[in-house]
Amino acid sequence: MAVKIGVISLGCAKNRMDTELMLAQLKKDYVFVQDIAEADIVLINTCAFTDEAKEESINTILEAEQQKKFGNVKGIVVTGCLPQRFREELSETLPRVDAFLGTAAYKDIAAAVEEVANGGHFTKYADVTFDETYHERVVTTVAPTAYVRIAEGCDNCCSYCVIPSIRGSYQSRSPQSILEEIRMLVKEGFSEIILIAQDTTNYGSDLQGNINLAKLMDEAAQIEGVKWLRVLYSYPNGVTDELLDVMMKHDNIVKYIDIPVQHLDNEVLEPMNRRNTRESTCEVVRKIRETSPDFVIRSTVIVGFPGETRDNVVHLYSTMKKLQFDRLGVFTYSQEENTPAGEMAGQIDEEEKEFRKDAVLNVQSSISLDLNQKRIGRVYEVLVEGKDTQTGAYYGRSYAEAPDVDGKIFIETQQELEEGKYYNVRITRAYSYDCVGELER
Repeated sequence: MAVKIGVISLGCAKNRMDTELMLAQLKKDYVFVQDIAEADIVLINTCAFTDEAKEESINTILEAEQQKKFGNVKGIVVTGCLPQRFREELSETLPRVDAFLGTAAYKDIAAAVEEVANGGHFTKYADVTFDETYHERVVTTVAPTAYVRIAEGCDNCCSYCVIPSIRGSYQSRSPQSILEEIRMLVKEGFSEIILIAQDTTNYGSDLQGNINLAKLMDEAAQIEGVKWLRVLYSYPNGVTDELLDVMMKHDNIVKYIDIPVQHLDNEVLEPMNRRNTRESTCEVVRKIRETSPDFVIRSTVIVGFPGETRDNVVHLYSTMKKLQFDRLGVFTYSQEENTPAGEMAGQIDEEEKEFRKDAVLNVQSSISLDLNQKRIGRVYEVLVEGKDTQTGAYYGRSYAEAPDVDGKIFIETQQELEEGKYYNVRITRAYSYDCVGELER
């Protein structure tokens, strides 16, 4: 009887891709189950980016340990950022876990699961060198959307961030392997391709030859079957004229730019060790808006960084009002071990962080509402993703919404719509987060 594996993937889209690589190596010899209680082995791919992410990872592992103690689970395999970051502590604090693998050890998942299935233990922390031979994936996103990772690691070394210590230095994949993967995904029915990395605009900086993100996207957009080509996680200062020109050149490159600015007050940006300043960010946004009014700009900011004052926060949201980001994620600073910011004076208590977060969100809510209301009457091509069970309305996304992080467009219609298909929708009502529309006849 085949060994049954229950898989839990936590964290970002980059983690999801590691999980997909592991699933591809296991699919021939094991059966995957949705319900962890039915599994013989539980595989948990963890995140450890913030305190909240660490807590979620630990709680998920503890739940699996309960299933092992009282239920049918016989083995637990923990992979990813948490063991990579806390390899010494975890074996003592989580004694019922049978295998630990670091972020680059997904290559050894088959050996780990086989060992655990036979009652043994396995530990492996592989070198973080990017291995392009392991590109077969079991895509877990719903068609037609698929992510493609173009690089691993990060060289930016922001003072609050643990990614370089977990994922290593920046390593670009070869353009040939990326384009090959996109062609493979298109053949399998995926038409929205989303390029991701810790910093996509740094792509190619470590490769020989004249290779960069703009040239990669130029080639990717020419692959037949790519309907929407989207790029995420772009450093603000990396948005060049060449990149904007390529985005305008191809109709199937969505006019959507994700530029995490993290703050808009130079007194905070400097100790964050960010290269962008308030002035450079304003210039980048001006350049994007002048290139085309159709561009949607998403960003993220962090409040509660050590030493940040309320005046800094006021400066942040006064500049937000000027820049008018279409989308904005707001996060509270997380004090992380072994980071420069974690050792800084002026740490701010959690209640004050939440107060500042709410203040910034309130400002953005008003901005988003105004911008969404300007969409009323416009027609968008919408990718239908599902149907709301309470209202009966279908929902989906246009080019202006990235999956998981942005709002939805709800479609009021009596017509049966097909998930994974694109429909023309006229916006009739708009709110701060979501819009409502009807099919365009």
